[in-house]
Amino acid sequence: MARTDKKTLERSYKYLRIVGTRAALNVFFQNAQIDLASEIQGIGSELLHVGRVAARIDMPLVINFQGVQRISSALVGKLVLLDKKARVEGVKLEFRDMSDGVRSVIRKVMRPFDDDGNWTPRNVTMKR
Repeated sequence: MARTDKKTLERSYKYLRIVGTRAALNVFFQNAQIDLASEIQGIGSELLHVGRVAARIDMPLVINFQGVQRISSALVGKLVLLDKKARVEGVKLEFRDMSDGVRSVIRKVMRPFDDDGNWTPRNVTMKR
């Protein structure tokens, strides 16, 4: 597995905090409520950049929602785009530590249900 050196993560992030470990590239949100349109664009841009970094260094990407109480459906749209790009690049994507409210919004917008109505994310693993 490739390593995450300082040069790889050199870009400064305004909306996200990035922590590289030997196991994964971990993304944490700076704010507890992610619902302002002005922030969504910036967060989306930063998420896509981190996704490219994860692909380049061949690491799983873990999006950690610890402390996030509320997100907008627009952010979920950015997560859907990240999921599509991660699948193309072969990056494993995982969502962790979601509150019930965040999980509910993601489920409603992403709609990853199988034919039996069971929720089955395509490329995303969700853990509490």
